[in-house]
Amino acid sequence: MAIAALALVCFMLAGPVVHAAGKKTKTATQKGQKAAKKTKSKINGRAKLPTRKIPPVQKEYTLEECVELALAYSPKLSQSRSDVSAAQYGEKEAFTQYLPTMGIDYTWNQVNQPTALQGTHALHSFSPRIQQPVFTGFRLDAEHRLAELGIDLAEVNLELTRLDVILSAKESYFSHLQAMRNRITAGQQVEQLKAQLKNAKDFYEVGIQPINEVLKVQVELANAQQDEVKAINNVLSTRAELARLIGFDVDHDLKVKDILAYSPTNLEYLGAKHQARAFRPELKANEVQLKQADQNIKRAQSEYWPSVSLQLAYSKKSDSADLSRSDLYPDDVWSATTAVSWNFWEWGRTRHKVSGQRAAKTKLEFVRRQLEDQVDLQVKQAYLYLKESEINIKTNKTAVTQAEENYRITQERYREQLTTNTEVLDAQSLLTRARNNYNNALATYNIAWARLMRAIGHGYKPIKTGDKAKGK
Repeated sequence: MAIAALALVCFMLAGPVVHAAGKKTKTATQKGQKAAKKTKSKINGRAKLPTRKIPPVQKEYTLEECVELALAYSPKLSQSRSDVSAAQYGEKEAFTQYLPTMGIDYTWNQVNQPTALQGTHALHSFSPRIQQPVFTGFRLDAEHRLAELGIDLAEVNLELTRLDVILSAKESYFSHLQAMRNRITAGQQVEQLKAQLKNAKDFYEVGIQPINEVLKVQVELANAQQDEVKAINNVLSTRAELARLIGFDVDHDLKVKDILAYSPTNLEYLGAKHQARAFRPELKANEVQLKQADQNIKRAQSEYWPSVSLQLAYSKKSDSADLSRSDLYPDDVWSATTAVSWNFWEWGRTRHKVSGQRAAKTKLEFVRRQLEDQVDLQVKQAYLYLKESEINIKTNKTAVTQAEENYRITQERYREQLTTNTEVLDAQSLLTRARNNYNNALATYNIAWARLMRAIGHGYKPIKTGDKAKGK
């Protein structure tokens, strides 16, 4: 009963103290806890380790579905979610510093002969206590705010990881489509050379052409067949890479929808640049780090102030282990202690610590300038790469039309014996190269668009093509 009464009294005394100590951060704490609950609900729902799925065999996956599967499976993204969860628990731990701590001490002292003061062979002492920090020079406020900012930083890093996963999925998807298109072109080349080999043999058998013309076609056909094998292997390799990213087995016969096409955009460079400054997670992370630097300065400055704490204690002594009432120790002891500690002279130690934290903040300010320059450069390079790819698509599309017509005319002239076998082989080689260049240009353009979205700070949802420098 005495212990329960002590605890009740201590909590009644500690309540106002906790309120006063946490008054400045109460609003921030509530906001942080609400945000933590929202994020935690998402994290706890995905707390299990990502496992590979068994997909439907005949399903054809779209780009959007592959991106969603990659986000759901990514072990790297799961690691970032765990970092957010750890930061949330860190905030809760920091908040407990405002609350009183309770403890007990129990000692047993046994001697062979009783002393004049002790009067007994054994002394049992039981002392429960409650200690409450009253004032710490705003150190607890700074540490709690640092923990809240740790949640913000973890969430920004989570978004950064999310953007990287989306970009990887898009790059892998379009690379696989590129390999599929080039595989088709390689097969067309083999079929065309087989037809040309038949024509060359026919002309050789009737004595119109020498045997070396047949041998030329056979050599070209062998080279084309080797290229076709490489193209097939490239399809299998890119398919395995995409399957790995979305959580399927690398041997799964993954089928994807072919969306490799050209869709012009009207996004202007200045609009992209402004959006990157607003949305890039790296810049947001730096903002959080600057706020953390302010709190580190505040925490270092707390050592300029004295610290005040309150301790309530109760002590009971007895010569028996059950702490029953003893004639030697008839009275229990209550105590309330207010402790003030202040190191007012440390040879400039605190001042140097504060100066060091200010220097760390200055470093972060220079880091921000560097990040802004890097973001601007990345947007510029991605935008130029996109425009270059856009021009190449138009050029290569025209080249494919011209190469097809050149191949058709050369074949007709060859059948009439108005041109040589070498001219046909050259025309066929030009056609294959033009088709591959066009396929590569389409894939490069779509990948360049994905990289520009990453450089801006957008992930899954693309910017509307009508958005310009307003930064909508």
